[in-house]
Amino acid sequence: MRISILINNFNYGRYLGAAIDSALAQETSAAARGIEVETIVCDDASTDDSRTVMARYGHRIQTWYGQENRGQASAMNAGLAMSQGEWVLFLDADDLLDPDALATCAAWMRDGVAKIQFPLRCIASDGACMGRQIPFLMHEGRVDLLIERFGTYGGPPSSGNLYRRSAIDRYFPLEEAAWRRAADTPPFLLSAFNGHVVSAPQALGAYRIHSTANRSRGCFGNIPTRHGDVLRIEHHRRAAALALLARVDGHAVPPPPLHAPWTLRSRALSLRTEPDRHPYPNDTPTSLLRMQAASLAACPGYTWAERRVAQLWLAVVLLVPTAWATRMAMTNTSGRLRRWFRALRTHLT
Repeated sequence: MRISILINNFNYGRYLGAAIDSALAQETSAAARGIEVETIVCDDASTDDSRTVMARYGHRIQTWYGQENRGQASAMNAGLAMSQGEWVLFLDADDLLDPDALATCAAWMRDGVAKIQFPLRCIASDGACMGRQIPFLMHEGRVDLLIERFGTYGGPPSSGNLYRRSAIDRYFPLEEAAWRRAADTPPFLLSAFNGHVVSAPQALGAYRIHSTANRSRGCFGNIPTRHGDVLRIEHHRRAAALALLARVDGHAVPPPPLHAPWTLRSRALSLRTEPDRHPYPNDTPTSLLRMQAASLAACPGYTWAERRVAQLWLAVVLLVPTAWATRMAMTNTSGRLRRWFRALRTHLT
């Protein structure tokens, strides 16, 4: 069996070497399970020292260099076309895998499984552990039913997903113009319509957070953004991915009747902190509270206490003075709050 690690990179030369090292470190533990690992690094026309970093590895990696910057889909398309693995992992160039990540996932490589997912520890720009992991909630099994209900499901960022090739390859190559950003969305969503999703219980890699501007606004991720932009991007990602599903598989998914609880957090923060940029003009505090109550009641994985705390948090954000709501935004990505939630969940179970 072969597994392909596909690293897509643009101007992350300062992190790229560590990502490649973590991919190559899989070889020893994977070989003990009869697994061959190939590492392919696709550079989307970087202007920093990324090519110099890649050249240091010689024949230990395969490489692809874009002639011009054409976005994330371009690099992912190239990597998948070059790869030969029965399983595929798209590793972001600023993230890391634990040395035994793929060997550990091998235990779940059985018939009917389309994707194996695992949590990621959060690390700072310098690699220091931040004391928390993402995501807070992971769904597994028939998550296609959750996508039809919420438009998404709980799962990790790109680097925490190992896909069976046959569950995703027919959706490639992705249209570059539509997927300059967030090109990891089609495999994340559409693989679920081709088999079950299985979750590893422990973190098997690291997600690097190096955008302090996002953290101060309560936005997640490293691309500078605002809550209204997050909502627009999420809508595009969902609609474009499901349109691809309909075009390729003939499986039409109507607009979901509910919104995921984490999406409603972003809507509340957008409405309160930047109302002029809010993309849902009909939103009111009352409507968002009602939507959240319905969403939390239907979304699996939350304890009773977590649902009550989530409702209290949203009510505070929506009803307190604007200055307080802006301060509350920072708790949306608070590591301390998430650790408290996890401790509460462990205590209750």
